Amino acid sequence: MTEGAAHRGGRPRSRPAVRLDLGRRLRILAGADEGILDQVPLERTRYVGLGGVVLGTAVVAATSMWFALGQVLGGVHIAMVVPALIWLLIVLNLDRWLVSTVTGMWQRRLMMLIPRLLVAVVLGSIIAEPLVLRVFETAVVQHVIDEREDARTDKQALLKKCNPLTGAPPPGHRCEQADYLTSGAVVDEHRIADLKKDEARLQTQVDHEEEKYEGSLDLANDELFGNKVPGATSGKPGNGAIYRRDLKNANEAKKRWQASKRELDGVRRQISALGGPLASKREDFGKKIETEIDRKLATMPGKNDPVGILERMRALHELSSENTYLFAATWLFRLFLVLIDCLPVLVKLMGGTTAYDRMVEHATRMRERVHEKRLQLDADAKIGELELRAYDEAEDRRRRRQLIDIEGKAADAEARARREELMNQRAEELNRQSRGKGRINGNHPHVGMTGAFR
Repeated sequence: MTEGAAHRGGRPRSRPAVRLDLGRRLRILAGADEGILDQVPLERTRYVGLGGVVLGTAVVAATSMWFALGQVLGGVHIAMVVPALIWLLIVLNLDRWLVSTVTGMWQRRLMMLIPRLLVAVVLGSIIAEPLVLRVFETAVVQHVIDEREDARTDKQALLKKCNPLTGAPPPGHRCEQADYLTSGAVVDEHRIADLKKDEARLQTQVDHEEEKYEGSLDLANDELFGNKVPGATSGKPGNGAIYRRDLKNANEAKKRWQASKRELDGVRRQISALGGPLASKREDFGKKIETEIDRKLATMPGKNDPVGILERMRALHELSSENTYLFAATWLFRLFLVLIDCLPVLVKLMGGTTAYDRMVEHATRMRERVHEKRLQLDADAKIGELELRAYDEAEDRRRRRQLIDIEGKAADAEARARREELMNQRAEELNRQSRGKGRINGNHPHVGMTGAFR
């Protein structure tokens, strides 16, 4: 159908759809120059594959960042898309630079690829760890949960052992790290123990004072009734001086005995007062211990709490150190991921020196020569302009000096003319004055004679 027929009523042809040139975009990721590839079209397939490898490595890196952020934050969040995309672009551009700046012969390529390969290995190690933790997540998380439960059980047992209802904590159980709680019942128990010591001491004192009182009273009665006690009584009945002395000693011993007995009764009352509520205090302290233990255990991570990335790394290390198969599996997977990240550089290295590489190197040298020539021409042009400007300025200074000389000579001539004019004017004025004086002398003879005489 012709264009005229289409305008006359025929159906116009639709425009061709915009075709997404995926190959060209992948070659852009590989850093290929399309102008040079047009001269060696067979190299396009190589660089399409290289661009795909670069893109795949970046996607693996973004996935690793996604898992790492999820492990750090304890869950998935939509905001994690932004840092994952940023990390994808960083790795994408880094790999693109690594493969696009390596050209030339194999010696030069090798010297350039070795440091780039080291960079890729380091980057691959960083990317590999979150993916390894993700692959072995089930075993790692279960190990962390078991460790948390064991830690909670040990902490609970230690707190209970180091916080007994009665008495002091047993020695040698790391109770200085268990936050030992002070009980009011324990304080009362210590007080009661001290009071019982006082009670035993006072009881001994009371018995001794009672014995002394009874002995003094018996001596006084023996003296009163005349009973003979060698070295103690006189053997004569009556209430004489010895009887009064013994009776006085008996009364003093009685006072001391009664005082000690009253003190003993006071101590016993204190023991009874403290011993009554001791059972309830022990019960309250037991509840307080349970509450405090629950509070301290609540601060420890539970089995339902998120597992952080450091806990995962430590758990994976412990599991792999205990299980040889797991150790081998984890390191093989790490090496696999490192190899994936090194693929762009390895592919570039294994590809050898191609016609495209030689053309790129030749084009680079030609561009360098063109750039140097352009810089030389620009420098020559600028130097010529500077020399021409210097010549113009020198000519301008010469003309200005000539003008200054001419103006100086003109000024001198004008000054001389002015002086001559003034001199002529002065001479004319003097002549006029002389002629005037002559006329005056002609009218007065004496004056004339005098003038003539003069």
